[in-house]
Amino acid sequence: MLFGGLLLAGCASSVLESSDEPTSVSVSAYASTERIEAPRSLTGWWRTFHDPVLDHLVERVAAENLTLAQARARLVAGRAQASAAHSLFLPTLGAGGTAIGATSKVENTDPLRRPLMAGFDMSWDVGLFGLSENTARSADAGEAILAADVEAIRVAMTAEVASAYISLRAVQQQQVLTAALVSALRRRMQGGAALVRSGLTTAAAEVDVSAAVAEAEVEQAHLEARANALRHQIATLLGTSTPDAALLRTGDQPQSTQAPNESRSNDLLRARPDVRAAEQKVLQAAAEIGIAQAGLYPRLRLMGTIGVGAPFTNSAFGVAGGPVLEIPLLDYGRRQAAVKARQALYDEAVAAYRQSVLVAYQEAATAQDQWRASRAATLQQRSALEAAERKAREVRVLNGEGLADRSRLAEADVSVLDRRRRLVLARESEALSLAAFYKAIGGASPSVTGAGQR
Repeated sequence: MLFGGLLLAGCASSVLESSDEPTSVSVSAYASTERIEAPRSLTGWWRTFHDPVLDHLVERVAAENLTLAQARARLVAGRAQASAAHSLFLPTLGAGGTAIGATSKVENTDPLRRPLMAGFDMSWDVGLFGLSENTARSADAGEAILAADVEAIRVAMTAEVASAYISLRAVQQQQVLTAALVSALRRRMQGGAALVRSGLTTAAAEVDVSAAVAEAEVEQAHLEARANALRHQIATLLGTSTPDAALLRTGDQPQSTQAPNESRSNDLLRARPDVRAAEQKVLQAAAEIGIAQAGLYPRLRLMGTIGVGAPFTNSAFGVAGGPVLEIPLLDYGRRQAAVKARQALYDEAVAAYRQSVLVAYQEAATAQDQWRASRAATLQQRSALEAAERKAREVRVLNGEGLADRSRLAEADVSVLDRRRRLVLARESEALSLAAFYKAIGGASPSVTGAGQR
């Protein structure tokens, strides 16, 4: 029976290999061409802002973020399970003993007939027909999926804390400019009141200025609330409820002087954590097909015992053992249905992989377009600010010569402050789109080209 089982195993193995060939080819065609195995390098893109506070926040997120800590714990568990899967089809050895006491009127002086059993038990599930190999491949793919999830969360958390920090610094700059705007508008109101008293203008002409002051004061309250919300958001990302002390002080607005190089976008997208996770899911689904197909064929298990007592009735010590062969005969198609289901799940994994590539390309392309648009808007706002500053200088010269009153000077100052606020918003949008671009390509820092100072 053992010989027949092994012969059947060899025949079935050749059938299995030929039936698995299309699956192997489709997986390799999808996942083997210039595969990027190494994890992404996450040590660069935010440094293009040259902001020590941002660098510190990113380091803290990597070490203290609670969502990332959960993902790392899942990875540790996955690695342990993968290690156990690799030893699932190796021989096992255990020791045990049994002693049973009983009352009897007849004294038993034969030690071989006493109720005593002790020894070592060995078993080995051989794992034929690719069962052992595919189980290990499935476990390895599961571990790789968890590792990609850890990286994806780190990419997302890094981009999120960077975006919140960029917005916070922009809000703080707006607070400074809004306070200056309120002061300039009040000076303009004073100059307008003097003109009203001299009869050079009417009181109605100053109503708009008064309304502008009120709006600016309301905006100050909204900006303070938003700044507090962003501080708490960053604190939550750092795994605490206390905002970082460096965020309580107004800081310079982060500005990158480098633009992303888009020439290697395909390579970058292939290495996105979610794309690599989807790729590993394809490989895992292919291994699960092999596991299901192994269930169609006989299963061989070797068992043995070395010890004393039963079942060794004729000696104090003995060895017993033999093969156990399980041959599936009639299961009403359950095993075939399991194989068909696994093949369908493989098709789903392939479609999901293709979808993840398309989504990655869409997100990266959208981020690139948004960065270009925001970059153009920043340059436009800078030019407008320079024009407003030239006009303000001219008005100051005229005011010094007595050719322009204080109201006109205050109006020029208001125009400059308004342009500066617009530039702050444009720079914020550009920096946020740059962070979104690096998140879209998986968080790596590709080679960069200079974009010039702004």
